[in-house]
Amino acid sequence: MRVKPSFSIMQVEQTDSTNRMARALAEGGAGDGTVIVARRQTAGRGRMGRSWLSSGEFGLWFSVVFRPEFEPNLAGLLGIGAAVAVACAIDKLTGVRADLKWPNDVLIDGRKVCGVLAEASTADGGLEWAVVGVGINLHLPEGGFPPELEPVATALAEHLTGPAAEAAADRERLLEAVLDELADRRALLDQGAVGAASLRDEAERLMRATIGRRITVKAMSGQFEAVAVRLDEEGGLVVLKDSGESVRVTSADVSIGYGSAETAGSTEEVSDR
Repeated sequence: MRVKPSFSIMQVEQTDSTNRMARALAEGGAGDGTVIVARRQTAGRGRMGRSWLSSGEFGLWFSVVFRPEFEPNLAGLLGIGAAVAVACAIDKLTGVRADLKWPNDVLIDGRKVCGVLAEASTADGGLEWAVVGVGINLHLPEGGFPPELEPVATALAEHLTGPAAEAAADRERLLEAVLDELADRRALLDQGAVGAASLRDEAERLMRATIGRRITVKAMSGQFEAVAVRLDEEGGLVVLKDSGESVRVTSADVSIGYGSAETAGSTEEVSDR
């Protein structure tokens, strides 16, 4: 059984992006479990090159360097595992139920409270390093979210009162809880196919905002509606189009509608990579 990594935490007041710092440290030989935490990011990043609002001290912004032992084809599950870790940490600390939206958004009452960005580098057929960046909105930014984000974004404090609110405001306590949960999910991947299957099962249970729902898939190759059916072995989303065709989505935007899943047929793949 793999021992949980011993995390080494580096605190900075400000950086452009904790993921950029983590990647540079990984390339320079940083050890497994190196963590960079910033009070502010001037150029925080999300999936597909989008910016992530993190220029103030209203959230928990951090990235983790891993030296994975699992196969490269399981790398896509690391970001999903991080989202699972955040949802479980929030539940244990505050009692608030968080849902996941594929691939790795964490939602409370349908609005995004956390985003995850996972990146990896391969060498000689294996994973050289992986970096997982996490951004959790603890409080509303000063003046609130911008108008374009207000309908879709939330902060943990909006859903809490009393001792639970105090627990969520404690960045160090929340960081410790998330890292502990993240170490458990990474350990599952290190176990190979059996552990990965366990992680997928857990993620599917938490993906109440995706699995079994009618969705719109937006990729560079086009847009279509479907019903989200399940995760595949590598963390891709298997969806059922209205034609009855089963499609594997590996890199795209997914927005939620309504519907229920049925039996899938033949499979193709949709990816922006």
